[in-house]
Formats: sequence, C-alpha cells, structure tokens
Amino acid sequence: MIGQMISRKLLISTFLLLSSLSSPSGFAGESTESPRMEKESKPAMQHSQLRLPNVHPGRDPVYAYAKTLLFKALEVTEDKYGTFELKVSEQEVAQERQLRSLEHDMLDITWSVSSIDREKQHRAIRIPIMGGFFGKRIMLIRADDNRFDSPLTFENLKSMRAVQGYDWPDTRIFRHNEIPVLETTYQASFRIVAEGFADMFPRSVMEIQYELDKQPDSTLKIEPHLLVSYESALFYFVASDQEALANRISEGLTILLASGEFQKTLMAQPVYQESMALMRGRTVIKLENPLLSEQSKAALKHYLTYFTPKPVLEQVEPSLKNVSDHL
Repeated sequence: MIGQMISRKLLISTFLLLSSLSSPSGFAGESTESPRMEKESKPAMQHSQLRLPNVHPGRDPVYAYAKTLLFKALEVTEDKYGTFELKVSEQEVAQERQLRSLEHDMLDITWSVSSIDREKQHRAIRIPIMGGFFGKRIMLIRADDNRFDSPLTFENLKSMRAVQGYDWPDTRIFRHNEIPVLETTYQASFRIVAEGFADMFPRSVMEIQYELDKQPDSTLKIEPHLLVSYESALFYFVASDQEALANRISEGLTILLASGEFQKTLMAQPVYQESMALMRGRTVIKLENPLLSEQSKAALKHYLTYFTPKPVLEQVEPSLKNVSDHL
C-alpha cells in the first residue's frame, strides 16, 4: 500500500517536470520563433527627425522654396534611407550662427551662400538650389536719389557706399571689388540707406521685391538700370561629420534634376518669375568672387546647365562623374 502511494507520487512528479520542460518558455534564452521567420523578417527602416533653422527676415519666399525642395529630395530617398520629419527651430538666428549650430548638434540642415571658409568648417552639398540667382544683385536706393536716373558704371559704384550684413560673404565680395561697404544688421540696412548713411543696399533678385513690399512706408525704391552679377551658390549644409545625410540630400537632388522636378519646382515659384522680369534689359556689371572654391565653381558650371531654357534642358544628360557635390 505504502509502496503504491510512493510510486503514484513519483509518476505525478515526473509528469509535471516533463510538462514544464516542453512548454514554450521552458528554456531560458531560447526564441519561440522559427529560424525561417527570423531570416525572412527585415529590420525597420530608420525614421529621422531633421532640425531646420527658422525663417530669416525678408526671406519667406526663399525659405519656403528651400524647405519644399529639401522635402522632395528626402522624400524620393525614403526607400533607401527611411522616413523623416522636418522640425523648424523656434529661434531665429543669423547665417553664421545657423552654420555653427550644425557643428553643435542644434540643427541638422541649413542653406546658405557658400564660401571657402564655410565649406572648410561644414559639409556643403554642392548643388546650387537657386539656379545661381543669389549672385544676381539689384540695389535698393532712396526714391529721390537722381544719381541713378541714368545707368551708372562700375567706376561710379566704386565711389559710392553699399550696406551689407556683418557675416555675409557678399560683404567681402563687394570690398574685394573696391566698392566700399558699411556693415550692419539686416533690419538696420533699410534705414541706413533711407537716412543717407549708405547709397545702396544690394539684394538678390530673389529677395528684393518681397523685401520692398514688406516696407510700405519706405522711402526706398528698386534701382532701375543695373544688375550686379558674380558667381555665387546657395547650397544646403550639414555638419562636417554627417556624410550619410549629405549623401542622402545629394542623391535626392540628383534624382529631382534628372526627372526635371527640381527645375519645375524652382521655375514655378512666383519669386523666380519676378526675378526673371526684374533682370530683363538691365546693364550687367560683373564682379569677381574670391570666396568661391574650385569645387563650387565646377559645380556651378555643371549644374547651371540644367536651368537653361527647356529645349536645351531636354538634351542635357545627367553626368556627375567629375563633380564632387559635397565635402
């Protein structure tokens, strides 16, 4: 009797032990999924939150376009690099501080007129996003300044004084060409010309009409005859160590160029159409730009062919073998 009870207890204990070992969680660290399922599953694509600068005063149309183009470039590369979202900084800062913010991990992407110094400190994506229009300058002058009633010469401009921003490459470009420059803030520049402390405020053709319209009580006007022209490129910039992000933007822009979407996006902007009208029939004064790197000069020469009139554009084949589009 006692022997039968012991045998029965041993049988039950053995059954319970075997049951626990055969359960799905019986062996610590063992996966409950089949090896076949593990091999077939793909890792989730990375999602990136990319921080952008706030809009700079007077550049709302340019900012809107640059942000739209960037969105398109990132969108066409989602299959390779993953999804993204753009987050705009709440604080408005000047150009140089925007660029420094890249290296301090406060911004991920910005856009700016390029220079040798800026390309040494940060990683430029050398595809000009404004079609070279930031090197086309027209002056804001006082409405009653009759010195500009007839077209002036380069020598005339050298006897006058322009006003430009503290950290702008354009300030150094004008000085290199022996045109005196008074440095100040963007906001103060309009008042300085209006009050006669400077003779002219050279602005990009992409900015000047919008800026003047934003100052309805201004005593300024657009100079009617001259177009100051120099090689200049507005590039996207990322931090110097962000090679993957630079590659993504470069690849996206190249895809958009090849498809014509890049050109279509730029030319659809009202500010682009206004710029073309503003430049028509003007006397061109060419300046040297000593701040442009050789790589950027080559990029301008190559990529600006994509922005020629449509019949020519259709004959252009994308060929990027000899152009380094970012550092």
